[in-house]
Amino acid sequence: MVWQENQCDSVYSKVIGEATVAQKSTAELRANIASSNNLGVFLDNQIIPKLAQLTDESTVLRARCNAPDYDGTGVSIERPAMLREMLSEWKGTINLLIRQINNPPNMSPEIKLASLTNINVNQLTAAKSKFKDCSDSFCPEMTVIPAGSFLMGGNINEQEQQNVPAQSRPYELPQHLVQVEKPFAMSTYETTIAEFQAFQKETGWEVEGCRNWETRNGVFNMWYRDDLNPNNSGMNQTPQDPVVCVRREDGRAFAKWLSKKTGQTYRLPTEVEWEYAARAGTTTAYYWGDDLNLDQACKYANVLDPATVVALPQTSGWSLFNCTDGYPFTSPVGKFLPNNFGLYDMSANAREWVDDCWHSNYENAPSVNRRWGEENNGQCNFPVLRGGAWIYNTYNVRTAYRNAYVTSQARSIMWGFRLVREI
Repeated sequence: MVWQENQCDSVYSKVIGEATVAQKSTAELRANIASSNNLGVFLDNQIIPKLAQLTDESTVLRARCNAPDYDGTGVSIERPAMLREMLSEWKGTINLLIRQINNPPNMSPEIKLASLTNINVNQLTAAKSKFKDCSDSFCPEMTVIPAGSFLMGGNINEQEQQNVPAQSRPYELPQHLVQVEKPFAMSTYETTIAEFQAFQKETGWEVEGCRNWETRNGVFNMWYRDDLNPNNSGMNQTPQDPVVCVRREDGRAFAKWLSKKTGQTYRLPTEVEWEYAARAGTTTAYYWGDDLNLDQACKYANVLDPATVVALPQTSGWSLFNCTDGYPFTSPVGKFLPNNFGLYDMSANAREWVDDCWHSNYENAPSVNRRWGEENNGQCNFPVLRGGAWIYNTYNVRTAYRNAYVTSQARSIMWGFRLVREI
């Protein structure tokens, strides 16, 4: 699976053909294995659905390449650089699965119950209350987010004021009123490397490969590297830095594991929950204000600043903040001021996966808090990211900013997650 410029149709046709052959071979192998066999469970839960995903994604992208409104320019999410990395990420995933098929991971690992605090949290618990469901180091601190309503999305005035690229403006429109009808709890901090390592240690969950910012063939861009992973992002991270190089499915798997450990329901946030919690009652471009001079961000977030430019001179022409946050790459979580709900790093440090399917605008978006699924032409294999990251242009740190990546296997040194816990 190698991207060839200006040969989108033939590349994806070849991928679909090879995936079809692999699906047939896998089905023949599966037919000869008992359903209780660990290899059989591995095929059912990993190989078979992954091949189906690859076929589905390639079919959609082949159609998009031939569509009259295909846009491969600027910051379009379907530009050639994104399609190239989609194939690189899938190649990395398939190579890992090929290695695992000869020695599959234990598909039914023993999940030991955590050291529970047995704290009683319900819909009457005071807003902004902090709690942990267990005393173990992997248990995240949670913050109670109250019910309420808010205007979700951006607006033309903000987009003009903040110089948002024209191609990505429709993603945030139309701005619309959303009701959050009941409280929920959200992680006070982004999921850390240490927390994710505890999950990997108990479950044997593996993630390999990651997009990294580097120059190849004279082009500074996100390029996939096989040698990077959540435990080795290529950056100088501490165990308390946000875990990166993870996919949306890794966040979902972590949430499922934590739910088993605690007996509570953890999951990725909906887009509604994420933006409502990030805004925390504000209506400005950033949750610390409109920041027209771009000099306030470093009190609240780890953003693109002169320190990052020193570390990565290729970013010198980007839109950076006029302040210094002290960290050229990611920082340990919670090093900056929280928003009004008491949540840290919502706008930067790492971007964060949410659970919704991708919709390229807010037409017919939910008016209440729920996951927006495949209805209204949702692309459920294309995961949605919210917030900005340590290397993002100023306009991409705004609370309204949203986009997606055209593969379920997307992972980079900028993307992590935090969880919601139902109450």
